[in-house]
Amino acid sequence: MIETKELQRDAGIGPSAGQHRRITPAFDRDDPVRIIVTDNRRLCRECLRLLIETFDPKLTVVEAHDPTDVLSLLKSSDMQSVVMYNLVVSGEEGLDFVGKLHELVPDIPLIVLCDFDDPKLVTGTLERGAKAFLPSTTPSPVMVAVLHLVIAGGLYAPPNLLLPGIHSLQAVSEQTSGELRAALLANLFPELTPRQSAVLSHLSEGKTNRAIAESLEMCENTVKAHVKHVMRKLEVGNRTAAALMADRLVSRVSSAS
Repeated sequence: MIETKELQRDAGIGPSAGQHRRITPAFDRDDPVRIIVTDNRRLCRECLRLLIETFDPKLTVVEAHDPTDVLSLLKSSDMQSVVMYNLVVSGEEGLDFVGKLHELVPDIPLIVLCDFDDPKLVTGTLERGAKAFLPSTTPSPVMVAVLHLVIAGGLYAPPNLLLPGIHSLQAVSEQTSGELRAALLANLFPELTPRQSAVLSHLSEGKTNRAIAESLEMCENTVKAHVKHVMRKLEVGNRTAAALMADRLVSRVSSAS
C-alpha cells in the first residue's frame, strides 16, 4: 500500500500540483472504454482481467500495480478509462486512501472493490468520490453490469450495505436499480440494443407499454416495436415469456450475490 504522502507527491496533489498535467479525458460513450484494474497482487489483477474480458470482450482491460502506475497509464493515452481499485484496508485508513485516490484522478470514474462489507466503509467510499462499491463476493455478471452502469454515468452500492440514515445514498440506489437491471440484461442478452435492454428491463417488472413509454420518454408505438424485436431475438412467442425469462435470469444472478 502506498502512503498518502507518496501519492500526493507522485500525483501532484499539494503545493507543487501546478507542475503536473491534470488528466481530463472526454468521456464519450461511443468511444472505446479501458478498465484499469489496480491491485498490487498480480494473481488478483489477472483474475479480474480475465473475468471482465470473459463477460464483455468489447472492454479493454489493462493492469496496474498501484495508483502511481494508474497515473502513468492515464498520461500515456487519451483513451477514456475507468479505474477499478481493490482496497485491502478498512476503517478510516481505507476511507482516507479512497479520498486521496479520487484526488489523484478526479475526472476518472473510480470503482472500489473490497473484502470488507462494513456499511460505513460503503457509504464512506461513495462520499469520498467513488462511483461504485463492490464486495469481492460480487458475481462476475453483476460486476460487469456495474461497470457499464458507471460508464453510463451511474452510481452503485449494494442496497443491503447502505446505512439507513444516509438518505441521499438510498435515493441513488433506488434511482439506479432499474439501470443496473438493464445493464445486467444487456450482458445476459448481448444481441439486444441498449434501448431494447431498457425496454426488456421494464417489461420484466410487469409494466405496460404505456408505462414503459412514460419511463423511457418515447412514444408507445416505439415501445411496441422494441418489444417485437426483443421477442424475436429471445426467440419467444409473447411478451410475457420474454418478461419471465428476463426476470428469472436477473433473479438468479442477484441471488448469487
